[in-house]
Amino acid sequence: MEKVKYLDNNEIKRFFDIIKSPRDRLIFSFLYHYGLRVGEACSLKLADLGAQLVEIKISRSKGGISRTYSISLQDAKLIKKWLKLRRELPNADGNPYLFITKRSLSGPISQINIQKAHDRYSKLAGIEKSKSHPHVWRHSCAIKLLESGKDIFFIKSYLGHRSLQSSLVYLEIMPPEWAKLQRSVIETSFVL
Repeated sequence: MEKVKYLDNNEIKRFFDIIKSPRDRLIFSFLYHYGLRVGEACSLKLADLGAQLVEIKISRSKGGISRTYSISLQDAKLIKKWLKLRRELPNADGNPYLFITKRSLSGPISQINIQKAHDRYSKLAGIEKSKSHPHVWRHSCAIKLLESGKDIFFIKSYLGHRSLQSSLVYLEIMPPEWAKLQRSVIETSFVL
């Protein structure tokens, strides 16, 4: 099995520094902050946003597991910015989807559009080709959660995995800095 690819903090910063489009910035922010699958981002509807932009509900997910996230203040600002621009699109009226394009008449942005945007931004940010897939953001979210001390059961719930097996792949990845952290935990936590 191929090792799971994820973006480190430097790559994430470079990627976001390049994005000028409020829609694209919001899409990739959602993929990263909430560990969304690309299909979940595409299928988000305006109705999935809480009235005060404090939460987002993911109900059309793989495996049918619904989940709700509190929206960060940063993401709430991005949503407001995107919604203002979205209203100017000729096909915005009556289109229930959050992420649309000029050409998506009554439907959402396509996964192919997100893939193309990801490829373009990755290339500009100097991110290696093997990480040039939008699903890398979901993996990056899981790694960030592990790095911040969240346990595998929290990650399972956060990502909406049906099986714990799906979450356990993230424990197999061990960034170099984790070895130091492990050593520190062992040296300071276990008394002989």
